[in-house]
Amino acid sequence: MPRFKRIKSGRNLVLLPGSVEKVLLAQAFLNDVRARYPKQALDVMTPMGLTNLVKRFPQVDELWNMPEPNMGVKVFWNAGITLQGKDYDRAWVLPERFKPALIPALANIPERTGYRGLYRYALLMDIRLARKDLHPHLVDRYRALAWDIGEPLPDYQPVKLKVDKEQQAALIQQHQLNLDKPILAWSPSTRNVPKTSLSSAASLEQIETQLLQAVEKGWQIWLFGSRHELLEIAELIAQMNTQLAASVTVLAGLLSWDEVVDLMALAKAQVAQDNALALLGLSCGLPTYLAVAETPKHLGQATGLGAEWVKVDQLAASLIPWY
Repeated sequence: MPRFKRIKSGRNLVLLPGSVEKVLLAQAFLNDVRARYPKQALDVMTPMGLTNLVKRFPQVDELWNMPEPNMGVKVFWNAGITLQGKDYDRAWVLPERFKPALIPALANIPERTGYRGLYRYALLMDIRLARKDLHPHLVDRYRALAWDIGEPLPDYQPVKLKVDKEQQAALIQQHQLNLDKPILAWSPSTRNVPKTSLSSAASLEQIETQLLQAVEKGWQIWLFGSRHELLEIAELIAQMNTQLAASVTVLAGLLSWDEVVDLMALAKAQVAQDNALALLGLSCGLPTYLAVAETPKHLGQATGLGAEWVKVDQLAASLIPWY
């Protein structure tokens, strides 16, 4: 039995988390909300630094800027007041902090759902307890909020991010990229990779042999990374086999998140660490492989969206179907 009466009109609002990894994991939640309420508009609120990425989510109708986490309570208070009278019937608060939960409460949104957190009891109407025993992966805990308590989660149906064809063509010309060979996206940075995933990741020495085999079979490699990862990637390139380094196009630090979407969408497959770019590649529809020395027993953050652990000595063979 539904816990609340479901209103048939009005808009839905989702307050997204503040990190790239969690925003990309929340895409599955947005799919569920869209499936459950197909006739209602779905708006989201996200920090300004992620708006260019969230604009590419096909589920989103309108986008609001959410105050940064370090801003004062008054800023969040004013954000809630701004949303009054916007015809919102339901809101989901994915961040588990106090200040984001203020916004839908002050906007007078009648149905407000989120997980239990400090001082949130007066702000949320449908307060859930995160069941890590039932939903060990964060993506499933997000998805559970879209459904009534105890309701089983439907099969995940991935949806690709939108691509700006004009910007894509401009980026190809700007960075002098060649599309004659199939593209393998490589995201080797260890920034924000969970420690459990990092402990089983393959080393550069192990992986470069497999990447050289891929190059010999006709692949070209585009290396993606954020500006925060430039030092690590520069060290990696310096240690790399010279033949492999000559075959790698380094795009790290040169692209915004929406530009990464446009170029990664051109790739045939992705090899990555268990990081945000692995999640982004999955959101672009790429088969994504997390190269490891030994197959781990734990769940990676990207495996929740369909990434596969693959032993490093089997990596080149795993890419053959996508050539």
